[in-house]
Amino acid sequence: MKDLSDRTALLVRFGYDGGRFWGLQPQRGLPTAGAALARRLTEAAGAPPKGLCFAARTDRGVHALSNLATCYWRLDVDVDNVLQALSQERDDGLLAVHGACVPPTVHARGISRGKHYRYRIRDQQAGDDLDDTRAWRVVPTLDPARMQEAARALLGRHDFSSFRAGGCSAATAEKTLYRIDVSRDGADIVVDLVGDAFLRKMVRNLVGLLAEVGSGWRPVDDVVAVLGARVRQAAGVCAPPEGLTLVAVGCAWPDDGSALLEGTPHEREPSS
Repeated sequence: MKDLSDRTALLVRFGYDGGRFWGLQPQRGLPTAGAALARRLTEAAGAPPKGLCFAARTDRGVHALSNLATCYWRLDVDVDNVLQALSQERDDGLLAVHGACVPPTVHARGISRGKHYRYRIRDQQAGDDLDDTRAWRVVPTLDPARMQEAARALLGRHDFSSFRAGGCSAATAEKTLYRIDVSRDGADIVVDLVGDAFLRKMVRNLVGLLAEVGSGWRPVDDVVAVLGARVRQAAGVCAPPEGLTLVAVGCAWPDDGSALLEGTPHEREPSS
């Protein structure tokens, strides 16, 4: 077994304003949430982190309340000072950054257990106090009851190929949705989705289809036909990124289950 005793490892929970970034993964010459976190970690420890990885990858414009990252250093670092510096607020697009020292075997992808996404659709006149940069503005008034009825067909384990965007690297299109809740929140329709893993743009494609149902453009039972077609062309519009937020990633560390998402199984399932 590989000796990891020389590593100081951190688990970091962090959010970000997706409107300021070209996604999460570091890209040469472009601002990304991952690169911003790497800079914070480097400044906090005085040396760049190794093995920085993330539990959930998000595209350009998608927000996050709480994602997970792990990294390590092969040198002595003052962990208390690093954690304090890491959590200090600054104007770099990152939000609510908090770290914890973990065993070097803890890996962000390995400990993730499901994801909770939330999508906001603004279909009514909003007051000045509502932020239009975090919702999809649509003209027709949507019926959340129709959307919820249609969403029931998506619950459980299915082949979600009809909602899979090009360039998706997931090994399989079979994913499990544990919960889809559609509700009215003032001027907004809010769609909450909890699943074991999600394909690239899967949530945005699901929400686009539900919005078409909610507007009356599609019948409720179209969702079953689209799911069964297993081709992206069947699903219709893709909702824009600004309405999407990664709310939380279920985490198997610590192993007391305190960081798992409500309603998700404790066992390890395939992730994406």
